[in-house]
Amino acid sequence: MNSFLLPARAATRARFSFEVFPARSGAAALALGHAVQHLSAADPDFISVTYGANGSNRDASLDLVAYLRDHTDALPLAHLTTVGETHEAVRAAIHAIMDAGVHDFLALRGDPPRGLDEGDARVAGSMSSWELVRLISEARAERPPLTSVGRTAVAAYPNGHPLSRSRSEDVDWLVAKQEAGANLAITQLFFRAEEYLSFVEEARAAGLTIPVLPGLMPVSTSAQLRKVASLAGRPAPAELTRALDAEGGYAPELGVEHTVSLARELLDGGAPSVHLYTFNRHEQVLAVLRELGLLTPDPV
Repeated sequence: MNSFLLPARAATRARFSFEVFPARSGAAALALGHAVQHLSAADPDFISVTYGANGSNRDASLDLVAYLRDHTDALPLAHLTTVGETHEAVRAAIHAIMDAGVHDFLALRGDPPRGLDEGDARVAGSMSSWELVRLISEARAERPPLTSVGRTAVAAYPNGHPLSRSRSEDVDWLVAKQEAGANLAITQLFFRAEEYLSFVEEARAAGLTIPVLPGLMPVSTSAQLRKVASLAGRPAPAELTRALDAEGGYAPELGVEHTVSLARELLDGGAPSVHLYTFNRHEQVLAVLRELGLLTPDPV
């Protein structure tokens, strides 16, 4: 494991990180600013910022990355996607982020823009995430950071990428991305610890050495649970579905309870950290960390 990826304190206490996305309205921007201050005060390893397909939300994403850099103590990690983008446009986006003083990236191919599918020539001809990892390395060589090496994170799929034919193919792609320069992986959402633990075990046997952070999201509503199930590619736990429905479809405490239980099993099984998808809210993810005993002292 590369020592700069996880602080030395991780040897005695599990760590955590967050994901946020750019606000889509003025009111949402105010709420996001409030949430980001609370998330930053929790002292995460980093806060990742999503980046829309085909450049959508590009400026808003860069603005949020810059806000994190300038107004919080949190390390921003900028998402990058390649679908529908030219090689030159992606390189320019990397340079723009680096010029803003950020050198940590999550390299993704991304989903097709609305109205397109994998059969469209603009989608089929997009760079893969493996190629993006290599391009980030090239961009860093052209404009080396002043103080740090920088993370290059990639996605991992415990339950399979939508275009994958087998788990072994998913593992092979992840190892290839490591060999291209990735030094951190973050998983897509899942519901059961064994899905993550067995995937990581198989990847380690294939030569993966980089940290793999389990991605978790404490849902608040039945609609969110259905969305997570779609992303995970697996049915939601029946007991959680029934419990949320019994509360009229809204019960944040149930999502927190499920995530705490899952996180404990993952950390006990050897996960180095947890990555929490916040849905631009701080209350539930901080409640999870508080239950896990990972907030010292409690953030404001």
